[in-house]
Amino acid sequence: ELAKAWISLDEIIEGGETPSTNISDWSTAQTVTFLDALTNMTNDRSKPLSLETIQSMKEAYNMQQSKNSEVLHRFCMLAVAAGDSGIIPTVIRFITTQGRMKFVRPLYRALYKSEMGKEIAVKTFLENREFYHPIASKMVATDMSVGKTEEDGESKSKKKGISLMAVGAVIVVAAAVGIALRRGKR
Repeated sequence: ELAKAWISLDEIIEGGETPSTNISDWSTAQTVTFLDALTNMTNDRSKPLSLETIQSMKEAYNMQQSKNSEVLHRFCMLAVAAGDSGIIPTVIRFITTQGRMKFVRPLYRALYKSEMGKEIAVKTFLENREFYHPIASKMVATDMSVGKTEEDGESKSKKKGISLMAVGAVIVVAAAVGIALRRGKR
């Protein structure tokens, strides 16, 4: 019901009344359910919340300061989709202190997709890529089409060279063993 009230407010151009439901006593599960319902409704109508609606939600609920990752992640996703540049410092703090791919990857994608956040997303990722698990780092890099650095390329070249040397050494040893066995049969 509350999500529907916010969608209704969002669809009114001006003069709508902010829903007055107090959610300060809600459990995390209730708040997450509300944010998920709001997200699903915005997806169903193929239109993000307006910046005005996000600002009203910030004033009413202060979710941008939540210490709960589930709540903060969902609210940041809604705010980025709405084009709220004021949420960027919160998103950057969150994705540089919370390494879970479940939170980080969608936020990087959303920032990268937005007009306001593309450059910030790439810059932040490149500065913090070592913080993330290698799989998360690789997937986020792929999502944002961020190429490997020269340092990564050099490292791969060195590893490839070492691998080829190891294969060569195994071949030489195998050949020597084969020759020794043939000589022993004569």
